Amino acid sequence: MPTAASRRRLAAVVAAGILGVLASGVVPALAGPYDDEIAAARSGIADHRATIADGHARIAALEDRLVDLDRQVGEAEGRIGMEDHELALLPVRIELLADRFIEVLASQDEPTTLQQTMAVDAYVRNDERINDVLTQSAQLTEDGLANVRDRMLYDSVIEEAQRRIELVRAELRLTAEAVTGLRSLVDDAEARRRSELASQSEIEGARPAVHAEIEEVRRLIATAEAGIVDLEAEILRFERMAVTRTWTGVQGEDVGRPALAVKIDNVTRAHPQSGVNQADVVYEELVEGGVTRLVAVFQSTSAAEVGPVRSARTSDPPLLEGFDRPLFAYSGANRGTRDALRQSPLTDAGYSAHEPDYWRDRSRRPPHNLYTGTDRLWAHHADRTAVPPAPFLHRYPGQDLHPAAEEASGVSIDFGLTEIDYDWDGTGWARTHNGTAHVDADGVRIAPANVVVQFIRYGRSAADLRSPEAITEGSGEAWLFTDGHVVRGRWDRPDPARPATFTADGTEVRLSVGTTWVALAKQGTAEIRD
Repeated sequence: MPTAASRRRLAAVVAAGILGVLASGVVPALAGPYDDEIAAARSGIADHRATIADGHARIAALEDRLVDLDRQVGEAEGRIGMEDHELALLPVRIELLADRFIEVLASQDEPTTLQQTMAVDAYVRNDERINDVLTQSAQLTEDGLANVRDRMLYDSVIEEAQRRIELVRAELRLTAEAVTGLRSLVDDAEARRRSELASQSEIEGARPAVHAEIEEVRRLIATAEAGIVDLEAEILRFERMAVTRTWTGVQGEDVGRPALAVKIDNVTRAHPQSGVNQADVVYEELVEGGVTRLVAVFQSTSAAEVGPVRSARTSDPPLLEGFDRPLFAYSGANRGTRDALRQSPLTDAGYSAHEPDYWRDRSRRPPHNLYTGTDRLWAHHADRTAVPPAPFLHRYPGQDLHPAAEEASGVSIDFGLTEIDYDWDGTGWARTHNGTAHVDADGVRIAPANVVVQFIRYGRSAADLRSPEAITEGSGEAWLFTDGHVVRGRWDRPDPARPATFTADGTEVRLSVGTTWVALAKQGTAEIRD
């Protein structure tokens, strides 16, 4: 199981958005399974950020608008104050003008006195015009002199009085016009004041709308910010989902340790076996007499008990050396096989090398009772933290099957004395061994997510001519069963230091997430069931 340190590493990887945990430096980096979804989420975040930026710009403009409205309100209040001042002064001016009008009007009420005063004044002041009249009157006869003189004086006084009266009346008219003008000024001032009040009211009325718009924009910004949080959480979820284990495609962080292959007995007397359902990949290979043995390979998961453990064959080193010096657990071998193991890049983790890490189940008859545990053997190689190359690629959730996939209900493989059937049960390929449902020591049916029939040739082992040796280098036909379908393809392994690749129509075949069982079968010994 992942340690606390490994979980922290996973969190760091996810937080940084690094999907390269699928590539450990020994396998090619792959495109992430949720690149499109993550790209769409990031595009949504960019849109939300644009909305937020636009919202802040709109708020700034609206706040400027409020400042402008405040300025306009202040100016309107100033103009209203000026009109109020003018309206306060105009009544005083009207009252003073009215007093003047009354004075002028009163002066017209005493014309006789005015006429006499004006005549006397003219005589006393030796008015030239009056003197001309008096000179002319001296030439008249004495009898008419008095009448003429009186008449001329009267007319002169009346004429002057009339002129004065006209002046008074003109002044009255001007005063009346001034009063009318002042009244007009009052009306204009009041109209302007009403207009300024209406303008002020309109400006004041615009402010709530601006405030409301600011609040609406702020709500939009808050929604966008919440959307960013949601999308970032979505990206984090996708990135976490994209972090999968190289050997099975199961979600989680790769465990940095070597592959561990355990040779397991597979005759009927050895059933039920332990740990076979926990292995990432299980190879089934032909041995003497038409029976098979299993090579259970562990990397991403552990098993406390694995077995029964049996002896190695010369088929094993070539099969396993592509997994970067894997640990190999077995319970003995003949001299030729031991030599082959020593010359191979495999790391000896067998019974002879780590006897304390093996035990026998006294309730079972030997030689079908030797067991070991994966963590016991890994503990001797804690310094090895690289993830070895995996034998298969896996589909991501939602990824389509290979275009060459055909529906299939199962497959039968005939190894001779061992006949194997796999039947699709909707979630896995339920295994049957010689007509009996194959279950593990916990009573769980063996039903791997994938089954691969890899057609190979078998030669004779140099260590024992009675023992067949699997030829797993080169190329050949392969049937890959996954998700209720089969893909008819081929396997190629030109470099023994690398695992085989599986392709169909030139494209690598990806399997379902989960464990895989591989039947190393001879050509013509398997049959697909539709």
